[in-house]
Amino acid sequence: MDELRFDGQVAIVTGAGGGLGAAHAKLLAARGARVVVNDYGGNTHGAGSSTTPADEVVAEIRAHGRAAIASYDSVITTAAGLAIVRTALDSFGRIDIVVANAGISGGGRFGEIPSESVERMVDTHLLGAFNVLQPAWPHMTAQHYGRVVLTSSGSVFGTATAPYVSAKAGVFGLSRSLSSEGHQHGIKVNAIMPVAYSRMTAQIPDDGFRTWIERNFPPHKVSPLVALLAHEAAPCTGETFSVGGGRVARVVLGVGPGWHTPDPTPEAFLEHFDSLMSIEPLVLPRWGTSILGCSLGIQNLLMLGAGALKQVYSG
Repeated sequence: MDELRFDGQVAIVTGAGGGLGAAHAKLLAARGARVVVNDYGGNTHGAGSSTTPADEVVAEIRAHGRAAIASYDSVITTAAGLAIVRTALDSFGRIDIVVANAGISGGGRFGEIPSESVERMVDTHLLGAFNVLQPAWPHMTAQHYGRVVLTSSGSVFGTATAPYVSAKAGVFGLSRSLSSEGHQHGIKVNAIMPVAYSRMTAQIPDDGFRTWIERNFPPHKVSPLVALLAHEAAPCTGETFSVGGGRVARVVLGVGPGWHTPDPTPEAFLEHFDSLMSIEPLVLPRWGTSILGCSLGIQNLLMLGAGALKQVYSG
């Protein structure tokens, strides 16, 4: 198979001053893309700023004869998002790819987290993606082409603090929505849930577990999937993938068959709770399909009988 390349294309990578973002930016540049290396240069909680992280990644890319320019704007304001996009347009004349990777860590007990920490978390992860993508979107629609890779997290399964999980779940929803809207404009939008050693995972208190992650889940093993999803040959849109350590797995949002009664009562639902919880058969809603529409579709199929179900769900 021929190498997937990005010659003539321009990519914006946010949070690219280290870790995952730097790995993404370097791989895209190595394969021909001109890259805007965006990083505010703050700490893992979003405080402070420095031009050094972005400058160092740009210097490394240029040392290999590739094109890159630094952007030091934060993603948390609309003005900064516009400035990041303007850097790409002024420097390289176009935008083909946006990899929204910028993020911070933090949290605590739900009842004790300061409101400003919650806002900072949502502003960086979720609104940060909005702030860069909104000004980039018209340029992609005008050229009838674009690739977007958003960064969600496996924490949406409930394994981290509430603000972080909520923000990353919002990114998951954003990718689904934008994939539907972008489809008619030649824009593909997907998301990743990366597992990798970074400044954030370096804060894990368990020395043995932290060392194991550092050894087995380096950032550069995530970037090849990002490159595929950012490429013209990207085979999907609206998908989310768990990726790390060389393993990639599809993450799905599905609806089970449920249980129906024409006369619902709390007692009836309790009595049939096992049926409510069943996920067989599992339906994956498509673009423009609401949960209501999906549920009605399942109900109609159930009325048609097992034969119809087997035909539909076997492909």
